[in-house]
Amino acid sequence: MGVCFMSEDPRDAGVDLGEFLEFYLLDSQEQIERLGTGLLQLEKEGNNITLINDLFRSAHSLKGASGTMGFTPIVALTHAAEDLLDRLRQGKTEVTMEIIDILLAVTDRVKMMLEQVKQNQEITVEFVDLTESLKRLTEGAPKDGTAAAAEGEAKEEDPALKDVPVVDFALTAAEKAEVANALETGHGVFQVEIAFDSKAVMRAVRAVMAVQRAESIGTVVKSAPGMEEIEAENCAKFSLLLICDEAAGEIQEELMNVSELSGVEVHFYADPLAPGKSPGEAVGAAKRETLLQAEPAVKTDSQPAAVMAATTAPDAAKGNSSVQTIRVDTVRMDNLINMAGEMVITRTRLVQNGLDLKDAHPDDHLVSQLNETNMYLGRLMNDLQEGIMRLRMVPIGTVFSRFPRLVRDLARKTGKEITLELRGEETELDKTVVEVIGDPMMHLIRNSVDHGIEMPEERQLTDKPKIGTILLDAYHEGNHIVILISDDGQGLSLEKIKAKALEKGLISEREELSDRDVGNLIFLPGFSTADQVTDISGRGVGMDVVKKALSNLGGSIDIDTKRGKGTTFTIRLPLTLAIIQALLVNVGEEVYAVPLSSVLETLLVERKDIKSVGGLPMIQLRGKTLPMISLHKKFDIPTRQEKADPLCVVVVGLGEKAFGLIVDELRGQQEVVIKSLGEHLNNLPGIAGATILGDGKVTLILDVGALVQEIMIERKNRS
Repeated sequence: MGVCFMSEDPRDAGVDLGEFLEFYLLDSQEQIERLGTGLLQLEKEGNNITLINDLFRSAHSLKGASGTMGFTPIVALTHAAEDLLDRLRQGKTEVTMEIIDILLAVTDRVKMMLEQVKQNQEITVEFVDLTESLKRLTEGAPKDGTAAAAEGEAKEEDPALKDVPVVDFALTAAEKAEVANALETGHGVFQVEIAFDSKAVMRAVRAVMAVQRAESIGTVVKSAPGMEEIEAENCAKFSLLLICDEAAGEIQEELMNVSELSGVEVHFYADPLAPGKSPGEAVGAAKRETLLQAEPAVKTDSQPAAVMAATTAPDAAKGNSSVQTIRVDTVRMDNLINMAGEMVITRTRLVQNGLDLKDAHPDDHLVSQLNETNMYLGRLMNDLQEGIMRLRMVPIGTVFSRFPRLVRDLARKTGKEITLELRGEETELDKTVVEVIGDPMMHLIRNSVDHGIEMPEERQLTDKPKIGTILLDAYHEGNHIVILISDDGQGLSLEKIKAKALEKGLISEREELSDRDVGNLIFLPGFSTADQVTDISGRGVGMDVVKKALSNLGGSIDIDTKRGKGTTFTIRLPLTLAIIQALLVNVGEEVYAVPLSSVLETLLVERKDIKSVGGLPMIQLRGKTLPMISLHKKFDIPTRQEKADPLCVVVVGLGEKAFGLIVDELRGQQEVVIKSLGEHLNNLPGIAGATILGDGKVTLILDVGALVQEIMIERKNRS
């Protein structure tokens, strides 16, 4: 790929970078998320040099990409952050809470800038205050007082800062590119001087052992002289060119473990052919020279429509590369999924046609062949559909990664001590679901911090650890993903919840509710037990909004709480929203699809066993009362003249709630593609969408969550 290095704004040079903007935004958002996550980890681990190097590389990459695109404010801010991170990785500054805070503030500010870029707006976000703070921390001397003292101490202690002896490693173009890439991406590049003991024998063997030691902590690019010369000439010393993220002192200590060496000196590498330049400038020039000699990239007309990022293998400089990842425009992905859905519908119609032909021509050999072909096509379509759906599956860790920063900031704001544990981040689900569940989860976590976890002194009084814990966990359960949000706080006050519900008329004195039922009352509209409104939770956004958002996804939420022990919210969501397994049922002349994930069982019920309680039909099922809904009455469908007995009942459930749907007959299980009813019909009560059957007939898909909610409201109104 051809590379152009520009000292001026690329837009002023007549280069159209609009087609690269989407890739820039995606890559920059990944880098800024990596920075935020790494800083939170650094806050816990302190001076972790490997982690600091990773953070430096992220800041460096973000600065470089922003400079190429001409976004000067982002360049200025990330450059200042990079300078501070550079002091950290050189050991000139210790990691402090103030440094973590200011660098986290940088990530917030860059996110705001990127949002303006995304909206095609000029960057107007203020950043001078942050650059000044970063400069103050960079130029200060957090170790021992004055900046001069810190510099002097570093120079005295760090062997890499001593004068560099001139060594020509005679690097090839590929080796120059490897070194240049290491420097450009923030890795350390060192020239290591190794001297043999005067009495050392088999010096070539000692040299090989030293190289092996060096390879254990980094990458040896070259030695000078080579191993053959060391053996032939019985050299007193030799040099290594080493790419390594360890500190110079640690490199020295590692190599001195080789016996019969009299000394090891470690210096930052400087190119002898580029006098007067810093190592980064000298080797960067070699890199530019190498890259500018590369063949120009071939750009096709379709390139801007799907922005792609390829990761190349380490030997890319030698002409070999392998693509490991590819980014595709989500519009293309949606179109592909829609086409797969249409193919499912068409396949269903083919199967129906084959069955009709079989009934009409049971002995026709061609009809049998058609049905065999349909079966094979069905298997292929299932594999194709599964493969396409997996393209949209993303790890839930992309959502989880938002919350460590949230919990940290809320804990500091409230004066509480809280740790957030993440599990199951690799669990995958549909991208559409991922985009929606972030806000409901954030509200639940805010409530856990504000109302769940106690103050440290309160926890110690009840023999709890001073530091509270919030756990986020995710795992697959059948065709669903389960997300747990759990805390070890004080739990919900069920007595207070029940009293508030009685006061608001949401329940009656006669109702017998389990602890779980009482806990779930907090999801009713307008319900809150907060004594005062805070800016963390209880701000007029109730738990009913959380439940509604999850219900819109075909999901559910349930609560398990123990006073003084903690609370667990259990969220269940479908893995995908595009194609589902459904049970088809007949109601009069109509056919309805019931999501199979909500079906618990099917029953035949005698009419005499149905009792009316509070005006609602119910039956006793294994010692429990099961409410019933007649779909004839619900959707105003004329009943057949002859009344069937026994009745066919489909038992469906959502969380701990279950009820029966009275239907005329079951048609069987089928894979259906969910289609929207459009803007005007999208909010029909009890209807989640529509699908097209094999005979071309449009069938409505039931919204089990909405039907459960309807029954609960009706029971409340009649009690």
